[in-house]
Amino acid sequence: MSDNLFYLLTLLPSLPNLGEPLVPEDAMAKIREESDEGLLLLADLLDCENEIEKCALNYYVQGSRDYFPNLSERLPESFQELFATYHQREEADWLTAVYAAWFELLLELGNVTGSGLLKEWAKWEYALRTSLRIERLRAAGRLPADVDAIIPEFMKELSDLPDQHQLIEAARASSEPMKAEKMLDQARIDYLRRAVAQFSFSVDELVAYMLELRIHQRYARLRPEVGRKLLEEVTSL
Repeated sequence: MSDNLFYLLTLLPSLPNLGEPLVPEDAMAKIREESDEGLLLLADLLDCENEIEKCALNYYVQGSRDYFPNLSERLPESFQELFATYHQREEADWLTAVYAAWFELLLELGNVTGSGLLKEWAKWEYALRTSLRIERLRAAGRLPADVDAIIPEFMKELSDLPDQHQLIEAARASSEPMKAEKMLDQARIDYLRRAVAQFSFSVDELVAYMLELRIHQRYARLRPEVGRKLLEEVTSL
């Protein structure tokens, strides 16, 4: 990890409250200037989540057959090949496969960067999305007979997560999907801010910053006219 971590963390702008505008300064560009391979790959992986959303919107929702992904060359070739199968698979099948591979890369990168937080967050977030997906399938009467096929292997080893159960119940009780999603994102931010002490100047603090930044960036680019449909697509894994 970069020897300039202390200075980098002091230079990064403070993140806003959820829904407030981001400062114009490009924080991710500052992180990329460090040229640390682990940080660069993590930044590219987080950018790739946006590309997954773009594919769901452009190819599947809007039916644009001219869409072509813009993926970093740093991403493993196996992942890029999997991503490219969007024009051969049904939407739900493609989203399930590509997000599973995305989370696996994040778990591996936690070892590379030495960030225990990245590994724990990836499991926490993947478990939350999987549980939300199961609830949505159940509500729609489309829950498969073999529910275990949906559940990632690591989740079978986790103990119950009370905070997630409460989040899922609150999201299910909400009659407005956008408000429910904002509630979930605030819980994600709270999770990250609890997970690491501010001014610890550790790799975990920087990783938490990058993970929270992606939430604010998502809000900055979300278009209300397609937001509800897109949220349904990308949160189905």
